[in-house]
Amino acid sequence: MRIYFYGACREVTGSNILVEVVGKKILFDCGFFQGFKTAEERNYAPFPYIASEINFVVLCHAHLDHVGRLPKLYKEGFRGKIFATEPTIALANLVLDDTEKLMREEAERDDGPVLYTKEHVNGVMELFQKIDYDQNLEAEPGIHITLKNAGHILGSAICLLESEGKKLVYTSDLGNHLSLLLNPPETINDADYVICESTYGGRVHENINRRKEKLAEVINSTISQNAVLMIPSFAIERTQELLHDIDDFCAISGCEKPTFYLDSPLAEKVTDVFGQFPDYFNENLRSEHKDNDFFGLSRLRVTSTVIESKQIEEAPNPKIIIAGSGMMNGGRILHHAIKYLGNAKNMLLIVGYQAKGTLGRRLFEGDRVVKIFGKEITVSAQIKSIGSYSAHADMPQLVNWISKTKDVKKVFLVHGETDQSSVLAAEIDKQLKIEAVIPQQGENYELV
Repeated sequence: MRIYFYGACREVTGSNILVEVVGKKILFDCGFFQGFKTAEERNYAPFPYIASEINFVVLCHAHLDHVGRLPKLYKEGFRGKIFATEPTIALANLVLDDTEKLMREEAERDDGPVLYTKEHVNGVMELFQKIDYDQNLEAEPGIHITLKNAGHILGSAICLLESEGKKLVYTSDLGNHLSLLLNPPETINDADYVICESTYGGRVHENINRRKEKLAEVINSTISQNAVLMIPSFAIERTQELLHDIDDFCAISGCEKPTFYLDSPLAEKVTDVFGQFPDYFNENLRSEHKDNDFFGLSRLRVTSTVIESKQIEEAPNPKIIIAGSGMMNGGRILHHAIKYLGNAKNMLLIVGYQAKGTLGRRLFEGDRVVKIFGKEITVSAQIKSIGSYSAHADMPQLVNWISKTKDVKKVFLVHGETDQSSVLAAEIDKQLKIEAVIPQQGENYELV
């Protein structure tokens, strides 16, 4: 068994791992690179393997940095199966459709090439095969895969691959076990090798008990200032957690003011998909909302069209705008940022990870002058953050999760910036006495 690391190496995007075993080639995830100016160039670059030679793909969840290049893989000749949970398949369809539309519009505007077309998206969707949690599937002769709940987003999975007498675990992204929506990540009893994410490998999350309190403070401040609160939010999971918390806030305060806008067509569609899979939510949430109204949608103004989005500007303050993209590297949030970042009464609330090179990261780190669509914007608005909305496990959770798996010979750390992965590697060595490796892009390892 040999593994090749072709993405998310010492960075948090572009997840793509190749496994060669019993003469077969398997991919874990096939995602977009995001953030830096070179991301687009890297997405367009040829794969470091022959797409038509890949036997099957395991897609562990539907975030763009894990699913975004699958249609490109299809375009270059891949015709094998793609194994994923049913919610992941539904969400992947939405994400890929949305991405293709945005890239096509950008290509038409800039007279440039497209990475893939709608036909490639449709083609790749036909390759998906549903696999349930805990189902042991012989994907190819001598290769068994089992998916476990990763607790990251709806339908997210940890993959256990068994072949040649070895057990290899790929966490993809592990969830923050204090999620209000999902059950915590399942553990794996034993494995020889673990490929583990490390997004927050050097951090400890804020106490989730303060989350709603801090959100209430931000909303109440927006009301008292008669201002605008912008929340750039990932369409999958983060938006739904926000809506759940806002619904709780409104149940207590009455919510006569402000007006809440969900200005993300993708988030609107994703929220509909969430409603189709209530069995994937945790028992507490299901018992609280027996009517399946998990997100208080009746309180929101959902702006599906561009015209409706533009009309938000004309609406009186106070108002709260939830819009994509989550790292502010595109989407409707940019138009609102141009309009409202210059006012000191307004606020931008960061609730998700901001990759290096993104506008969200620059604002989070305190840049007071930024460029949006080529226009220089002076930032006077307050920049706030709530760390406990993270859908990723932090350092103590990651170490604890690995500790539950017996007989691990080595851990490979991916999907984390070097400073985060290095701290986690040191803690794994210190606490668990297991060697932790931080692969570079393109490195490969023989698993003996």
